[in-house]
Amino acid sequence: MGWCSGTIIFDDVCSALLDSKGKIDKKAIIKRVVKSLEESDWDCHQDSEYWDDPLVQEVMREIHPEWFDGD
Repeated sequence: MGWCSGTIIFDDVCSALLDSKGKIDKKAIIKRVVKSLEESDWDCHQDSEYWDDPLVQEVMREIHPEWFDGD
């Protein structure tokens, strides 16, 4: 990921937060962040400190169910 590609991710997160009108949907924001990062070629999801968080796992299972076929 180049330096400028971070702006796209930052803008997407800001958009999600600012458009939430006070009620923040954590799951929707995490999903947007994952999708933005993947568009910038993110491929180290499991290296995140939050990989085992139940909400993060729920999002990852929705986006990439094939990763969890053996569960």
